[in-house]
Amino acid sequence: MGPVMRTTLTGMLAVALAHCSGDNGPTSWIPHDGTISGTITVTAPSPAAPRVALAPFTGGRALAAAALARPVSVLPMRRAPPPRVGRKGSHAVATPGDLIVRFRPSAFGAPGLGAPVLGRASAAHAFGAAIHKRLSAMVPAAAHIVGVSPTILAARVHVVDTMQLDAVAAALRRDPAVASVGRNRLIWLDEKFARAGGMPRAAAAGRAAPRTTPNDPFYPFQAWHYGMIDLPRAWPITTGSPAVLVAVVDDGIRFDHPGIARNLTEDGYDFVSDVDSLRLCAGGTISNAADGDGYDPNPTNPSSYSLDPTGTCFLPDAFGGHGLHVAGTIGASGNDGLGVSGVNWAVRIRPVRALGSGGFGETYDIAQGILYAAGLPADNGVGATVQASTGARIINLSLGGPGDDPTLHDAIISAAGTGALIVAAAGNDSTSDLFYPAAYPEVLAVAAVGPDGAAAPYSNFGSYVGIRAPGGNFALGDATDGVASTVWDFQAGEPDYALAEGTSMAAPHVTGAAALVLAREPGLTAAALRQRLTMYAVGPASVYGAGLLNAYNSVTQTFGPPTQLYARLYAATTGAIAQTVTAQSDGAFAFDDVPDGTYFVYGGADEAGDRLIGWPGRVWGALGGSTTPQTVGVLGRVHYPVSFSIGLPAVQAPNHSLETASPLMIGGYVQAVIEDALNVDVYRVTVPKFGFYEFETSGWVGACGFALEQATSIGLFDAAGKPISADDFIDSRHFNFCSRLSRSLKQGTYYVAVAGFFNGGRYRLRALH
Repeated sequence: MGPVMRTTLTGMLAVALAHCSGDNGPTSWIPHDGTISGTITVTAPSPAAPRVALAPFTGGRALAAAALARPVSVLPMRRAPPPRVGRKGSHAVATPGDLIVRFRPSAFGAPGLGAPVLGRASAAHAFGAAIHKRLSAMVPAAAHIVGVSPTILAARVHVVDTMQLDAVAAALRRDPAVASVGRNRLIWLDEKFARAGGMPRAAAAGRAAPRTTPNDPFYPFQAWHYGMIDLPRAWPITTGSPAVLVAVVDDGIRFDHPGIARNLTEDGYDFVSDVDSLRLCAGGTISNAADGDGYDPNPTNPSSYSLDPTGTCFLPDAFGGHGLHVAGTIGASGNDGLGVSGVNWAVRIRPVRALGSGGFGETYDIAQGILYAAGLPADNGVGATVQASTGARIINLSLGGPGDDPTLHDAIISAAGTGALIVAAAGNDSTSDLFYPAAYPEVLAVAAVGPDGAAAPYSNFGSYVGIRAPGGNFALGDATDGVASTVWDFQAGEPDYALAEGTSMAAPHVTGAAALVLAREPGLTAAALRQRLTMYAVGPASVYGAGLLNAYNSVTQTFGPPTQLYARLYAATTGAIAQTVTAQSDGAFAFDDVPDGTYFVYGGADEAGDRLIGWPGRVWGALGGSTTPQTVGVLGRVHYPVSFSIGLPAVQAPNHSLETASPLMIGGYVQAVIEDALNVDVYRVTVPKFGFYEFETSGWVGACGFALEQATSIGLFDAAGKPISADDFIDSRHFNFCSRLSRSLKQGTYYVAVAGFFNGGRYRLRALH
């Protein structure tokens, strides 16, 4: 036997966030004195593109049939979401007899809105008395003063005879001290809820870069929307801090919900007026406050009602709690083995009730709620003011409407003047029309995306939108496409959990991420905090904001963890790893002393120095493409330059039979979509030596079986297609519908088949030794 000839392979490894593809041409043999060089240009196929269905081999068909025969009841939901709750039927746009009177600061020698002096209790008392005195002399007999808000130099006047409303307003406008007189507008909720029927009652070679998965049992329902904003990578850095105070101005809270109770403050307040009547479909009426006492220090949500389809009367909701759902996203207690997790596991949430049980609130009441949230004096409903001891650093407003209301804007200006970041929902009307308070310049407006990362069809958009975040999209066809969080079962009087969609659900993701940033950097100003969130958002800027919220980037001021590129050489005949080398910063790499033979050239990146390449979710690809990698033949000591791009290794169909199987390298992964659950995806694996091997599926973003992620079964077959073993869900009791198959294997060729339960479900498959 003559001496073994060795060669050097060099090249340029480029990273492109695209799917690799290439022609499966003949092996490129390197002649003794020749050099071949080139660049592979890739085109990214759509991961949702239609897939050609070929007849799968017998073993695969049996595997698919077995999977489909499994009782679907073990899966989380897989049912169509309910129709939208009828909040937006025919409803009033303003209270019938109220006027809001705004005064000019100069009339009382007051500074402009937002001035610190207006936040002092002494100033509130002085200006409140002056407003009341001036107004008492102006109000005609047909009206009376209901309340005064000195912080924004405004008052609420009620006209008993609504026929006199215009006359009273005209009389008030004649006073030169009056800046404006307007109606007390109503703001309505319109989010859609779906109780997750699958949610029971609350009752080696290296280590990957840190990611944290909480032990909360319903976290799999949340995995897509938290994974989308990169929370699992942010949590090892911070899970929040009780030093950060966030206010949620909404329809109240439930202090008896164990999923969030420990993160709630005791200084919340109820600003829902006990005057607006709800006509019940069953007969009779109740007030929108539904607690019989109007303004008071108890922001508990006592009940929930929605308009019936005709929009003429109210029906009781079996479960609800819009503000509870929002607060749960911001700060449900995390990693406590109960229910769901918030973006922050530790945070202080001040609940402020300004929307009533009918799903709406008065502008004046909402303005008082915003002032109180910011630590400013607010009308207490009995002729004085109430003021929290401190102002919240972040105020969440998952509410709004189409009208620009000056009273609401005054409250926003005042709250922003305290240094609070105000985050608001962009609205759910699929329009670019301005939506308030989100459209005010002092507010960070949040649009919504679904599990596919695309803008939700209901989400508003436009120049006023600052950022986008997960809000859910039931239009994708399943209830698990919504955002999971805390709710209340009003029929049973028990805590519960449910999925919802809306920009109201998107906003608290942003609020929660902002609180995480403040947990690490409490000295940031509101402007700096806002800039941090928008600057480190990912994806292109669009009418839906600067980009998609990324919690990890925002916390670390980076665009992802540090990465290192590697090139890997596989022996084509045995599948053994011949070499793994570090690439230079420009992507250049070199394999030295390569024996004669045929090889595959792969590239990948690690994270945070963990030296793991081919890990699901990281860039990984091959010369020639992941579906049809090109082999390189080595004969003699020569130099062979090669350049190629890598991205996420999407498999191109068809790969439903032995003959069309896609390659899967040990130490690598693929990602794919099962368009038709009657077909299976088949992968060819070359095992290099006897040993223990593991094949495991995972979701692209979230947990298997939820939203767009596939619930899978795995089958292992020998070179002739004879079944060896199969496995399905890792742990269905704990909502893990991924699959893992582990087995000792001899050297040789095998086939791994992946079956799915749902059409269009996506998955990743990795192979480990």
